[in-house]
Amino acid sequence: VGILGAVAFRRLRVNIEDYFLVSRLAGFFILYLTIVATYHSSYAILTSCGTFYGTGVFFWDAGTWTFITGLCSYILGYRFWILGKKYGYMTPSDLLSDFYDSRFLGFLVAIIMAIFLIPYIVVQAMGLGYIISVASEGVIPYTYGMIALSLFTALYCLVGGLRAVYWTDVFQGIWMFIALWVAGLFLAFTVFKGGIAEVFSILAVEKPALLTVNVPYTYWLSMTFVFSFGIVLQPHLWVRYYTARDPKTLKWLGATTPLYLMFIYVPAALVGFTAAAAVVKGLMPEIVKTYGTVDATLPAMLVKFAPPWFTGILLAGASAAAMSTMDSQFHAFSLVLTRDIYQKINPKAPDAALIRVGRIFIAIAFLLSAWLAVYRPGIIFDIVAFAGAGTLQLLPATIGAIYPTGRFKVTKTAAITGIIIGSIIVIITEFTGRLGLPAWLYRPYGFHGGMIAFLVNIIITLIISLFTKPPSPEKIEKFHKLLEEEIYKK
Repeated sequence: VGILGAVAFRRLRVNIEDYFLVSRLAGFFILYLTIVATYHSSYAILTSCGTFYGTGVFFWDAGTWTFITGLCSYILGYRFWILGKKYGYMTPSDLLSDFYDSRFLGFLVAIIMAIFLIPYIVVQAMGLGYIISVASEGVIPYTYGMIALSLFTALYCLVGGLRAVYWTDVFQGIWMFIALWVAGLFLAFTVFKGGIAEVFSILAVEKPALLTVNVPYTYWLSMTFVFSFGIVLQPHLWVRYYTARDPKTLKWLGATTPLYLMFIYVPAALVGFTAAAAVVKGLMPEIVKTYGTVDATLPAMLVKFAPPWFTGILLAGASAAAMSTMDSQFHAFSLVLTRDIYQKINPKAPDAALIRVGRIFIAIAFLLSAWLAVYRPGIIFDIVAFAGAGTLQLLPATIGAIYPTGRFKVTKTAAITGIIIGSIIVIITEFTGRLGLPAWLYRPYGFHGGMIAFLVNIIITLIISLFTKPPSPEKIEKFHKLLEEEIYKK
């Protein structure tokens, strides 16, 4: 990984578009692996195993949201690419602020994205800390391991820009997929002689609740939106669509990314269910009581049942999952603040200065996320859901910008109001207990707060749009006519 980062630095051109968008020349193979590696973080490796262990088959809902994530290459990504290529957009704020003709909206989107990206970076840092701590059986403390690997990730991202991120993602994306499949099959057939069949037989008798969907359908629906559209609208994934070489690349992404995204959860289920069966049979101590979190399920199982050298190789794959997302998030945090805040304040800054400022923001992201990760603010699943819920609030404004809607037009005032109120609701519902608010606000009727916020956001956007000034005809033609010409060849 370090070598790849160094090579990327040597090939770096001193211009902001190459540093942040690899000159918009990413081909299918590299873009495919960087998108799937970026989407699948420590959440996908550690939390998926832990959630299957603690909650059961509910996590198969991941098949739904990963399928929708693939469709987003068509629903959103292709349109982002057309507009970005034509008008030189580099960030989500570039697109939205131009359509709605609002500098304030550009600042707002950048700040919202930065705020909800930090918890997602914290998740990667926590995952790295858990892996090192459990794998070393406490010899290397959580905090030291977390800081060391997070710092290493920040350094190669800082030096090589998005080119370094892409090249390392190719390596890490392949490694983590193979590692999790090997870990799942190895554990299922090593812990129990009867393999997968015996694991499910034990659970069917001893813990049947794990084999039943035991969460409200409203929560299932919420997670589907939060982990598909919400995550895709995170800046580190949105920016990926700008970097594609051509439309064909994006179409192939839409058809193939769900395969990787969905199939990686099969071995995760094997790890989680094998761990649950092992605990039932007394072969393994209870994970949460021993390690404090279900997120330790995978490393704990490997340390218990695999040889040390084998554990090291497989957990390097789990570390790759965290690092391949963290580097993209460092880059995205830097990009939105450099491009959408600093460059707007200092528009005459040369590219070399923008790159230096971008590197400073990467350092800030590292320091802030490492500091928060020390306190382990929650389980990884909940933190990622919070991050996705926040950026989900950008969807109504985004749809208004990239989809022709006939006579009805989303207005600047409606977009701004919807984003602000939706984001506030996400924060209030997530921190209900700490704010001293009624407990029922946390998950009203089983809905995640992000889904409640999204529904309120839609209603507000629709109502305010009816009574406020729409975007100018020139903006409508600039966006919607171009999209119709390119997509429908009108």
